[in-house]
Amino acid sequence: MRAEQHTADDVSKFGMGDGTAAGAAPVLDALFRHAGQERVSLHVPGHHGGKSIHRALSPWLGQATRLDATELPGLDNLHQATDCILQSQERTASYYGARATYYSVNGSTACVMAAIHACVRRNRRQVVLLGPCHVSVWRGLAHADALPVWIPSAWWPECQTFYPPRGADLHAVLRDRADVACVVVTSPSYQGFLADIAEMVHIAHEYGVPVIVDEAHGAHLGLTTGLHQHSVQLGADIVVQSPHKTLPCLTQAAWVHVAGDVVDPAQVREALNFLQTTSPSYLLLAALDAAQAWLHGEGPEAASATLARLARYRDPDIHTAQGIKADPMRMWIPTGRLELSLALNDVLVKQGVFLEYADGSGALAIFGFGQPIAELERFFSVYQHWRDANSLELAEPHMDSVGDLYRSVSPDDLVLTPREAWLAPGRLVSLADAVGRPLKRAIAPYPPGVPMLWPGQVVQGHHVERIRALSAAGLTVLGVSDHEQIEVCDDVG
Repeated sequence: MRAEQHTADDVSKFGMGDGTAAGAAPVLDALFRHAGQERVSLHVPGHHGGKSIHRALSPWLGQATRLDATELPGLDNLHQATDCILQSQERTASYYGARATYYSVNGSTACVMAAIHACVRRNRRQVVLLGPCHVSVWRGLAHADALPVWIPSAWWPECQTFYPPRGADLHAVLRDRADVACVVVTSPSYQGFLADIAEMVHIAHEYGVPVIVDEAHGAHLGLTTGLHQHSVQLGADIVVQSPHKTLPCLTQAAWVHVAGDVVDPAQVREALNFLQTTSPSYLLLAALDAAQAWLHGEGPEAASATLARLARYRDPDIHTAQGIKADPMRMWIPTGRLELSLALNDVLVKQGVFLEYADGSGALAIFGFGQPIAELERFFSVYQHWRDANSLELAEPHMDSVGDLYRSVSPDDLVLTPREAWLAPGRLVSLADAVGRPLKRAIAPYPPGVPMLWPGQVVQGHHVERIRALSAAGLTVLGVSDHEQIEVCDDVG
């Protein structure tokens, strides 16, 4: 089956068609114009406008193949944007109030790495990590040859996750260091809890240190008064967001904002170019363009309507009593037991409802803007029935082995820098033989998926005991093979 072909006279049939004003989506406008003009494709990609897409995939992609173009006349170039891509990026920056915004087709991972690289200098290599962070932060440290300074967050037993980071801890660290390149903080967390970004920015700027916020899960923040402010509004210098996580956008599409005068936007742009493919997907660029048009257009109204519908079902969450802010578009259900989480997941799947994930800490539901009331009713009716049936079990105290584990390790105890550990040769050894050797790969209990031991950190006997205890309890420990082997660096005794 081949995708239907169109001529210039037909271009309006597959344009936006939603009343969006001309110029509101410059990348889409350019792609629509090109799709209407092209009769013969003698350029990449190899499917040539959908003519040779496999028959099993073609019906699903439909006319999208006509927009899967390359850097043709009128379509600009992501690596040196001067036309429609630049216009779209500028519209995104204007919405968030950023000095500059750059698009990524390599997700937020490339943006986080680029942000760190743009801040690190030869005489400023220390990067302060506030609380748990994504593996992309580690990759950014290795790529920039930076040195991590961890400020761990305390375990939050009632919510089976980590508390947001504290400003007092950041102040204490910056007071004793003069060579800090930047501070990196993740907010919101995967479970939706927000750090006090304004406080972190205020403290860091007292010492002339820029703040990078991994806000991958917060591109929708600030859409309406029912949502908390995003980090550009709160003064952060670099903010990384994944529109594909919370906005109407395609997976892998991301953007990074540079605000204020502390960081040079050109440094971020060039670092991002270094990490991005030279053949960016125009489908992803179109999705980012459509997302910014949605933000400027129907986004605020859709957000307000969705929050009003959710308010009919949501009870006050456990975090509100402690004054901790959370994203109302997420519902974190702490269980503390894998069997409870899986039981909830199973009853939902039988009703055709799929959660973001369910693990030994809890279950996470992420709601979408414009989600029909019938879908919300289906989820909440099943959830409430399950909760009523398990109320006693949920109220029972449980062992916080994960919290104990993170209190027992010191990630500052490194014998190799991130870059040294990355480049060092490695080999698999048994847990017993790993004692006294630096790790090559991170060790992360899942849940929560945050590394407890980092590459370059020396494995100690009590680490091995903890790892074995968690494995015996049925918890997945990433970085440990089924044969209880881990990878260590092979050039350090």
